[in-house]
Amino acid sequence: MIMNDPTKSIYWFMEVAYDGTGFAGWQVQPDEITVQEVLEEKLGIIYANQLIRTDSSGRTDAGVHALGQAVTFAAPCRPIVQDWKLYKALNRMLPQTIRIREVKEVEEKFHARFSAVGKAYTYVINRGLPNPFSDRWCWNMGDFSDLCELRKAADCLVGVHDFSSFTVDRKEIDDAVRTIYRIEIHEFGDFVCMTFVGDGFLYKMIRSLMGTLAFAGTGKVKAEEVKEILESRKRTSAYDTAPAQGLFLMKVFYDEKSMLEFKLKKPPFWN
Repeated sequence: MIMNDPTKSIYWFMEVAYDGTGFAGWQVQPDEITVQEVLEEKLGIIYANQLIRTDSSGRTDAGVHALGQAVTFAAPCRPIVQDWKLYKALNRMLPQTIRIREVKEVEEKFHARFSAVGKAYTYVINRGLPNPFSDRWCWNMGDFSDLCELRKAADCLVGVHDFSSFTVDRKEIDDAVRTIYRIEIHEFGDFVCMTFVGDGFLYKMIRSLMGTLAFAGTGKVKAEEVKEILESRKRTSAYDTAPAQGLFLMKVFYDEKSMLEFKLKKPPFWN
């Protein structure tokens, strides 16, 4: 247990899950409803209407979901709120589209973003009939059947690369080099889940990758072309960005072991 000076702040880590369908993303924005705004509002109520500001592992865009968004924040020492009370109170107050999965006290130096060593994202494609109960969490592509070519294309993207071809607003990014440790493809009935594990991802990088990989999965693009698109370092070489609703931030990792052991066992919305 971390011992606290009663005159200083208490530092918390939370793992947050949310359905991004009705939100304009994670980050607070003017005149928009975001996950961060709703969460900070409830935290403020718990802490006697004091202002609480959160830090996340990174922003997710409008319509993107999360099972394991990492959040840290500093809380005042008064009122005293224990971890289990914070967990129960937030899950009682938050809308059903946002849920707290874990709460724990951390050291002041621990930061949701800067302490992370990697992340895992999963993108879901439905090859079956459109379904009103799952369409909000996947991209419907009935002809997504060439998984052999898809795997070859995905292999071209694993490793350390300049991903300028697969990001938006490249001019706003100093360095587009990132490492993808692995890309795994799993089939669960009609659902194909592609999981990307890397040290970090550029703005809309996963959706940009999926926009191109989708054509490999439908047999319209060969792996060699995906490699050429990557090497061109030009966004105009790639295909359109995939829809937001199929993307999930699965987990943020703070040690190498947990990142190596991470495995997708079922579609994200089956959890």
